[in-house]
Amino acid sequence: MKIFKIFLLTVMMVIALKEAVLAADVGTQVMTFTFQPINEIMVSEEPSLAISSSAIVGQEPSPVTDSSAIYAISTNATNKKITAHLDTALPSYLTLTVNAAAPSDSGTSLGDVNLSTSTSALVTGVGTEAVSSLTITYTLSATVQANVVATGIPVIFTLAD
Repeated sequence: MKIFKIFLLTVMMVIALKEAVLAADVGTQVMTFTFQPINEIMVSEEPSLAISSSAIVGQEPSPVTDSSAIYAISTNATNKKITAHLDTALPSYLTLTVNAAAPSDSGTSLGDVNLSTSTSALVTGVGTEAVSSLTITYTLSATVQANVVATGIPVIFTLAD
């Protein structure tokens, strides 16, 4: 009987210790996070375009082109577009077009787009991208009526919905 009491006491202690170990306090956390939209565009190089003073007699001046400018974008969104507009209007009888290359993984370039103070789409359908060194080509055209002028007009690029 004494052995039975010792055995029973041992079993009860094991059960009590098991419950104490299993009944340990547990803490739970819910990790909440947000990933903010990334919609960044950067342009580099400030091209300089000059219409030649030696036009062919009887013809309008030849347009001039510069492809030295590049741009880079980073976006975690989809169906974005790259737009551009002039900060101020061009002098009379001048036309400035821009052609922005589309990223290779998404987007469609709209080709040569005439710039004005109104916003125009250059590339549409841009998806999640982080790319750089995409070419921007400017072409400046003038008629003989254009005044001799040297001016700088900012071109504003936007990565938009």
